[in-house]
Amino acid sequence: MKKEVLSVLLLCACPAMAQQSNNYVIKGTMSVDSLRYTPERVKKVYLTHEVQGQDIVVDSAVVQNGQFSFKGTAPGAVAPYHITGFDNGAVQLFLEAGEITVLPFDARFPVGARVKGTPTNDALFAYQKANDASVDAAKVRMDKVISSLPPEKRNDEKAFFPYQRATYYANSLSHRTAAMRFVASHLDSPFALYIIKYDLFRFFTPQVLEETYLNAVPADVRKHPMYRELTNLVRAANLEVGKPAPDIDGQTPDDKRLALSDLRGKYVLIDFWASWCAPCRREFPVIKQALAETQGKVPFVVLSYSIDSKKKEWTDCIERNGLKHANWLHISALKGWGSPAAKLYNVEAVPRTVLIGPDGNIVAFDLRGEQLIDAVRKMKNVDAKQANGSKGQNTIKAAVINEAQTIPDKPLYEQYVALERQRDKQIADGIAQLRATKGEAYLNTAEGKTDVASIRGIAEISWIAERLQFLLDNNTSELMPMLMERDMLPLFNKEYGRQLSASVAPQAQGSAYARSLENSVRSRMLMQGSDVPDIALPLANGTVKQLSNSTGKYVLLTFWASGNADSQRELAKLKQLYADSRASKDKFEMIGFSLDTNAKEWKKTVKSLGIEAAGWLQACDFKGEASPSVRLFNVEHAPMHVLIDPEGKAISLTLQGDELVARVKQILSGDLYYQKEEPKK
Repeated sequence: MKKEVLSVLLLCACPAMAQQSNNYVIKGTMSVDSLRYTPERVKKVYLTHEVQGQDIVVDSAVVQNGQFSFKGTAPGAVAPYHITGFDNGAVQLFLEAGEITVLPFDARFPVGARVKGTPTNDALFAYQKANDASVDAAKVRMDKVISSLPPEKRNDEKAFFPYQRATYYANSLSHRTAAMRFVASHLDSPFALYIIKYDLFRFFTPQVLEETYLNAVPADVRKHPMYRELTNLVRAANLEVGKPAPDIDGQTPDDKRLALSDLRGKYVLIDFWASWCAPCRREFPVIKQALAETQGKVPFVVLSYSIDSKKKEWTDCIERNGLKHANWLHISALKGWGSPAAKLYNVEAVPRTVLIGPDGNIVAFDLRGEQLIDAVRKMKNVDAKQANGSKGQNTIKAAVINEAQTIPDKPLYEQYVALERQRDKQIADGIAQLRATKGEAYLNTAEGKTDVASIRGIAEISWIAERLQFLLDNNTSELMPMLMERDMLPLFNKEYGRQLSASVAPQAQGSAYARSLENSVRSRMLMQGSDVPDIALPLANGTVKQLSNSTGKYVLLTFWASGNADSQRELAKLKQLYADSRASKDKFEMIGFSLDTNAKEWKKTVKSLGIEAAGWLQACDFKGEASPSVRLFNVEHAPMHVLIDPEGKAISLTLQGDELVARVKQILSGDLYYQKEEPKK
């Protein structure tokens, strides 16, 4: 058995790890010890661990009679390892102190191996069993749907497909609810952090991940390196002014570790730069001036993060340019564009600056030259959030409509509401138990508040899981799409909204609630090439038409407003386009949707501009910025044009004026090549 030095590698990978002290033993047995793609037997296996993106061999073991074993000192923090040496995957386990048993497995399919014996590996084993149960439940659900259908639907592939599709997506989402339930009941184990990262992270919005999942993690588990990694990933996914900044760290020129979090309580300008970057060097005098302006007046430091890859080039540049102010701190990972901090902050070019407030929240991006000087001067007198400046644009804010809804299937709804009471009881019982064991005074301590937040977060995770599963189990009811849109859709990342809509059973698909859910999903996904929402068009002649009635034609949908000078100029151009496109009237239609609230003013404007004609419909619901159509199309300014193809997919959401007219004429001439558009600034 050959063992390599591991401690230095582990310390490099996870500086937060404690001193290694505990021993582990891994024992494994192969029921079949041959390889998958050759007749050879497995003669040697390896214990490996990923360090900075590379698999490092920690230990090796000779296989005798299908058995192997490893011994060593466990890392200070539980971490995932693999047993390799196979030609079809590896055995996964978590390395920690104790005796770890790899249950008898087929070496041809090592990914199917199960591991037990220590707390984290027992949790992994339980999760794998839960996944197996989820697969079994999916089969039962599909069989139940099949048996419920008459033979003419069951045996007709086309007729059966909608039922099969809805059940498939209900099963897929049910797998997620199983993961949520498991996390809620195992948050005392660091293994739950890995489930959040690999099975749930992309499912939820960054806000839900941070405010619910990360807040639910108990204080002890927050010490694990994966908690910091998750926190950074969440913040990087939600990188915007007013949001918490991801924590970054690096080595100083004298090889000490320094992190952004070490500077909490101060204004911090993160400056991403490189020694070879001339624009970066031109900013040095500006940074020096900013430091001079704030000296002794504002707690302000510069955290200079170099994306150099060679230390000498980095440190020589610091020396040559005199970048040694007491509040000008330097760190780097010396990994070039592969620097972890650069990835977290989406650095694609340098220089790139990010101003962080004393509370750890982002104040502004890309402050350079006079902008930076202006920002630090404002720190002395006003809220630093003003450093980013307001553009003063008058934009329309899409309002979420909270109209009273008729609740279908009220007995079922009462069962759904009961889940909220169940959550509240779980929270009350958890806090009461904490009070009984640690006392009232403990609840007001920092640790006590963290524990209370954990109790609330765990209950919230369970509540989300139970509600979602309840709706999936009742996806034939009209109540299901209504509550999916109201309660579930806002929680999930937009790409998963499609699954929520697709899981509605055919029995409820024809309801107004299902159509509303589908529209909201399309609204969240609205971009070039995606399906547009199907909105109602209350026309000037008193009739109501659906946008989908125009499927089969190219459509130019224009949102405009009376009294808006830009709208009037744009409509004048569209009048000429209307006249020029009459030869293509069978395949092209124009629709105007007004943001007016006054019917008399709207009709007067339509008449005075002469913009109502056959093939140019004018619609208005007189709700202005609160119109559901405005919300669904994410209208932020008028005029806004949406060019739609005959299949109901968006061709353009940004074109204006002559550019728009040219594109329409290009399409109508038979040139169907659509260049990808960049959003207008």
